[in-house]
Amino acid sequence: MLSKILITLMLAYPIVAYIVLWLKQPQIIIAYLMLIFFLLAIEKCRNKHWYSGLTLLLFVGLIAYFMQQSYVQYLLYFPPILILSGLFILFSQSLLSGQTPLITRYAHILGDNLKEQHLRYNRSLTVAWSVFFLLMALTSILLAIFSTIDTWSLFTHVISYLLIGSFFVIEFIYRKRHFAGEIEDSFFQFIRKIIKIRPHNLSK
Repeated sequence: MLSKILITLMLAYPIVAYIVLWLKQPQIIIAYLMLIFFLLAIEKCRNKHWYSGLTLLLFVGLIAYFMQQSYVQYLLYFPPILILSGLFILFSQSLLSGQTPLITRYAHILGDNLKEQHLRYNRSLTVAWSVFFLLMALTSILLAIFSTIDTWSLFTHVISYLLIGSFFVIEFIYRKRHFAGEIEDSFFQFIRKIIKIRPHNLSK
């Protein structure tokens, strides 16, 4: 039950953050983030991951302590930038020597029959995702430094997710044409399969 609440809160974060910042109430989104971290800490402690759970609780306590400071609003910039940067690292690290490209790992789990042309395509696609997330992260950082918080929020909480979704759709259409007759799933069937894959299954 707790994990489902956490997932719901995390999925709702971008739109909640955008609306709250549009209403000029940054304290609300900081409290929202604190709630997510608090529930995540409880979940970790329930699963006996005491170190990470207590660390998260300490982090929540520190945010609560500094809540009245004016500079605490800069915490708003970190989640989207960290997410985009983390995705860039996740994809790009899988391209290092001795590693399996992340897209290939997904393909293996999905049970795809991979030929040489599929392996080349999957590696190129992993490179494309890496560059895409790097550009997104850099754009978010530059907007945070040089633009208004409204413009930054519009990009990181709305436009970036639309771009990611568009990338998924365009790539799926291209791949279905590129490998004509080999892909039977519809786009939504493909997404459902992707969602079911657990992170620990993607280890090298």
